[in-house]
Amino acid sequence: MGVEHVNSILVADLGSVHTRLALIDLVEGQYRLIASARSRTTAEPPLGRASLGLDRAAQRMSELIGRRIVDEHGDGLFLMPESEGHGVDAFLATGSAGRPMRVFLVGLTPELSLASGARVLASSFITVTGMLCPDDLRPEEAQINALLTGEPDVILITGGTDDGADDILLALLRRVARALGLIRRGTMPVVLFAGNQALRAHVKALFSPYTTVFTARNVRPALDQEQFVPAQIELALVYDEFRTRSPGGFEAVGRSSQVGVVPTVQGTISTVRYLSALPAPGLGPLCVDVGSANSLLVAGVHGQPHYVVRTDLGVGHSFPAALQAVTPDRLRRWLPAEVGEDALWDYAYNKQLRPATIPATLDDLLIEQALARELVRSLVSSARPDWGQGTGELLPPFGPLIGAGAILTEAPHPGVAAMLLLDALQPVGLADLRLDPHNLIAALGVVAYLKPVATVQALEAGGLVELGTAFCPLGRVKDGRNAMSVEIRQPGEQIIRHMVHGGELWLAPVTPGTRVEVVVRLRRGLSIDGRRRIKRRLVAGAAGLIFDARGRPLALPRGAERARRLTAWLKAAMGGHLPEPAPVADDAELRPAPRDFAAPDPGARLAALAESPTWDEEGEDALLP
Repeated sequence: MGVEHVNSILVADLGSVHTRLALIDLVEGQYRLIASARSRTTAEPPLGRASLGLDRAAQRMSELIGRRIVDEHGDGLFLMPESEGHGVDAFLATGSAGRPMRVFLVGLTPELSLASGARVLASSFITVTGMLCPDDLRPEEAQINALLTGEPDVILITGGTDDGADDILLALLRRVARALGLIRRGTMPVVLFAGNQALRAHVKALFSPYTTVFTARNVRPALDQEQFVPAQIELALVYDEFRTRSPGGFEAVGRSSQVGVVPTVQGTISTVRYLSALPAPGLGPLCVDVGSANSLLVAGVHGQPHYVVRTDLGVGHSFPAALQAVTPDRLRRWLPAEVGEDALWDYAYNKQLRPATIPATLDDLLIEQALARELVRSLVSSARPDWGQGTGELLPPFGPLIGAGAILTEAPHPGVAAMLLLDALQPVGLADLRLDPHNLIAALGVVAYLKPVATVQALEAGGLVELGTAFCPLGRVKDGRNAMSVEIRQPGEQIIRHMVHGGELWLAPVTPGTRVEVVVRLRRGLSIDGRRRIKRRLVAGAAGLIFDARGRPLALPRGAERARRLTAWLKAAMGGHLPEPAPVADDAELRPAPRDFAAPDPGARLAALAESPTWDEEGEDALLP
């Protein structure tokens, strides 16, 4: 089927815990997100077949939309193309499940070619097992052993400007070829060459007898020029082949998809690149995705995406590694109760063993949310030098700020999701906060490979959850003092007037979708875009309108004050209402004792989320209006 006849597109994302489906279709001449569904990912033992979870999610979507999309009798996974109101015209897939690709990096200089190669690898889920360059002072035997013992899946070779000197790089490539000639067992790594284009024939002649060779345009065709996209596209093809050869049954999914299984992060990068090109105030969008095994941050800076991917940071599979990276002390800053370090490590290892479980208690949920905050802060710290923007701890003027990952999108209240984004990113000025509960950002980035107009129209038609605009003044006011005088005019409603005090977070109770006029007057010492009076016409989001007078940079409370302040912020994020704590059952003495939590005020702490709805496997299936 020609691309011009593609109307309905089904996109799957195979995550570490969940497999998500999004259906994009043509409605009244415009592409839009129609429905989404999800199921547990079944790539890991004992099932070991990713297509099983995908089929289950597809069955749920079929029930939701009243349209058969599963091919129950043919060789494929789905009915394609669409006919008589059933099936879909195209199926695409992204993935982050399974272990990351192991990559050995080869280049001429650490400062140029190896650095460019590392930026190419940042667009996928990889682990670098080692590097090799002419400056390596190890004996040749040690260099070859480093390559072999790392057991890489891919060898990425960069270096040399186009038509530049090639003798040194050729000597390096012969050394790599000798190493491949020693491999007698296991899987032979594939080779991706993105260096001096004059050496393509030599590369194929050297490595083709041993393995598959992929080639891409030079990532650094000149000393002052870099181009990543061609190498990233080839890396996506390598990733698809890697997934096909890996355990987990990805082969059937990749065979059905028109583009194979593309790394989820590449889809996100593609969409952020498009959003960065749109006329809008600020630098561009910033998208952060906190997953079970991986976390990523993609930011648009003056039209170009900049990204950081961490395959060792997550709130599930990677919980112990993440806790090690952020340290228990940093995590405990966000907990209103005192939690022992041993208790945190116990929770981390239990979560790693059972990453699909949801937090069972308030304590568990607060621990995971605390870790999510610190993971995002770590991603921002890693990405900041590449932006070339901002100073200190303040976030440059990105917008919109988009949160993805269940820990953010499935928070028990939209205000809690907004608070987590504000705590982690600490934006300054007016911040447009959004959530991506349907994995639309990554999905539309892959759709752009097939039908760019569908990406453009589906983004314009909605699909992201608008949390609302947050007013975050620069500066700090002493706690309890008047900070922001807020006046909100709603059509046909009484004017809302409120004084936000220093150290407070306030969510204005405005119905989502309501167009309002907001006037904010700031106390001396605070400013938004250099002004102390702001007037804006806005549309309230799912969390209403958010006013953050906690100061920038955010100063976290200490000691006994911590429990009171964190509980107050949580209460504000929940719309000012905390459910009553659940009554203690008569058989309470038969229940296991808590690990070693010692709350100074159990009523205030346990009330926060004791009866708030938690998400379940059915919770994200949605039919979009």
